[in-house]
Amino acid sequence: MTDFDVAIIGAGAAGFSAGIYAARYNLKTVLYGAEMGGMTNLAHNIQNFPGFEGSGFDLMLNFQNHAKKLGVDIRNAYVDKIERLEDGTFKISTAKESITAKTVILATGTTRRKLNVPGEEELSGKGVAYCATCDAFFYRGKDVAVVGGGDAATMGAEVLANVANKVHLIHRRDTFRGEQARVEQLKKDPKVEFILNAEVERFNGTDKLESVTLKDGRTICVDGCFIEIGGVPATQLAADLGVELNEHNIVKTKPDQSTNIEGVFAAGDITTNSNHFEQTLTAAAEGAIAANGAFVYLRKKYAS
Repeated sequence: MTDFDVAIIGAGAAGFSAGIYAARYNLKTVLYGAEMGGMTNLAHNIQNFPGFEGSGFDLMLNFQNHAKKLGVDIRNAYVDKIERLEDGTFKISTAKESITAKTVILATGTTRRKLNVPGEEELSGKGVAYCATCDAFFYRGKDVAVVGGGDAATMGAEVLANVANKVHLIHRRDTFRGEQARVEQLKKDPKVEFILNAEVERFNGTDKLESVTLKDGRTICVDGCFIEIGGVPATQLAADLGVELNEHNIVKTKPDQSTNIEGVFAAGDITTNSNHFEQTLTAAAEGAIAANGAFVYLRKKYAS
């Protein structure tokens, strides 16, 4: 006899949303997370989640409390291994315990790539940020910088150009990856300055970001700097289980969030459905869809 109907791995927007919906389907649910709240915790003030204004931490605390109130068994632990057993159920192991579940929802998310330069950690949330789409509103009429050369960076610059006074787009090369039409459009925007073949050496400021120093010695005075150099998907557990990934190590998912392995679903930033638009709202939506997928799967497989 299995311990749970659903085991959710990940305690961010996708994971908690999956837990809430699974509980509403009356499925016995456990949720594991080493860090409660996930990437949303990094947003110091959220203005684009319908019906909510406040910090990302507070929003995720609401998610967590909601899931807990509905009976989701939330466990603060890192999952080391997931195994598919002969009967088609799954064994989930942490450093201290092992449990079994009929289905698994992977919601392990991504971690933002960092520059790892002086001042970055100290000024994170004080002008140094990682999501222009999330925080552009707070830089209305101000001077900002974006670091990166892919679609995330150019999309960020595009969003910021609509609200900021000046946008400095810093890229270590002289050519951009991704959608070239957007790059050409940005070149026509008088608000956007391209700083090419340049790398950030350090961030300067005490209580807030004041400027960015480049390796060539130039210093750019800005109120905010968005590091948009992509994310690292946390998909090693999925890979070890045999879940199919794409060339970017993102989980390949179907419309119901199912994967190539029966009984395994995925949601949030690690999936091919939402990876091109990594937002708390889309992650939460995928969590709900994954829980519904698990419910439908269980109803068919274990129908009496």
